[in-house]
Amino acid sequence: MDEKTSVYVIEDSVHLRAEISNSLSALGVHCVVFNDIEELPAKIDGSVVFFYRHESPSRTLIDKYRSDRAPVSAKVEFSCNAGFGKAVTAVRDGASDFVVWPAEPALLERAINLAAEDCRRNQPAKVMGGRAKERVATLTARERQVLGDVINGCTTERIAVRLSISPRTVDIHRRNVLSKLSVRNTAQAIVIALSSGEFHPTHDDFGVNRTYA
Repeated sequence: MDEKTSVYVIEDSVHLRAEISNSLSALGVHCVVFNDIEELPAKIDGSVVFFYRHESPSRTLIDKYRSDRAPVSAKVEFSCNAGFGKAVTAVRDGASDFVVWPAEPALLERAINLAAEDCRRNQPAKVMGGRAKERVATLTARERQVLGDVINGCTTERIAVRLSISPRTVDIHRRNVLSKLSVRNTAQAIVIALSSGEFHPTHDDFGVNRTYA
């Protein structure tokens, strides 16, 4: 885990807070514990992983706090009661991982590492501008064209027609873009591209053409 990333544990049970804090500390993870969301700072500028109970009544408020006040963050949810449905809901709602408490050290460490990696991948433009430019600089001219068209909402088929190449070749370029930008999906690639300042959505009759989007 990135040593600059902290874990914020939000849990109203004193015993659970102590257990979680001790388990994370044993893994060498820097954590800060809070009784509830009201104790969180007004804003968090650094990289933070939130760790809280899936059944927490503050779950929605914590997600809103992350969106509004902790731009470089990720979350791991846990539950003291195993449940596949809970895990699916947690991941669907943006959790990097879900663990059943008490968690095995290896599984807990994996979950925190996944969240820390998501923090790194999803940094906003103001934080990652310089790094984004370095990654974008590794793209070929053709890969830049494909990425630019993707940003403008074009499908693989439309890009193929525009560049006079096959859809398969477009897919190869798209995979290369993801690999070179070190991201998992197209949405993350677009974030990095726009963060670099070298790509700008267009509004001509090709870009964002709803016929092809």
